[in-house]
Amino acid sequence: MRVTILRYLVLFGVLTILIAGCAAPVELPLEPFKEPEKVCRNVTQEIPVAHAECTNISYTEEVCERKKLEYTSALAPVVHLCVADGECVGSPLSECPFCPRAMTRCKMTITNNDDTKSGSWTVGAKYTLGTSGFDKDPITYVIAPGETATFDFHQMYVPGYPVNSASCELYIISEPIVDVCHQETRLKRDCVNVTTYVSVEREVCE
Repeated sequence: MRVTILRYLVLFGVLTILIAGCAAPVELPLEPFKEPEKVCRNVTQEIPVAHAECTNISYTEEVCERKKLEYTSALAPVVHLCVADGECVGSPLSECPFCPRAMTRCKMTITNNDDTKSGSWTVGAKYTLGTSGFDKDPITYVIAPGETATFDFHQMYVPGYPVNSASCELYIISEPIVDVCHQETRLKRDCVNVTTYVSVEREVCE
């Protein structure tokens, strides 16, 4: 009987120890976390670099300007003639006090002094006799380089008694303006975009 009781006590003690061991888990020491070591290496890369390349280019351009042609003008002496039939015809009006019909002639010469360009000149004339005045139709001539043209005006009239000669005034209405051109050499800067590659070394770790 005693042996049986002793067995029960031993068995109870063993169960108690087992139950206590399950209730309190055993803590195991933790190892610290280690990151995997990185492997690094140098890598060469080609990086594009854009820049402008410029050069000076010479070219020829025609340059023109407007200018008046150079010229000279001169007035001829005014002529007053009797043109009526009779012994006074063709004589100066001052020599024919009874001339019934007269003519006054006025002339202007123009010389184109330019070496290469022709030009067009227009000349007008205004006649005055006593209190009356009238304009003549203008005359236009194209004058070649270095040439001379004569602008000749005449007017018939009744000189009256005593004779009274007409006066005239010549004037230039228009003178030529031409384009004078020459070649000029100029420079311009021409640029183009160019891409080159530069080697750059850098460290890459994995």
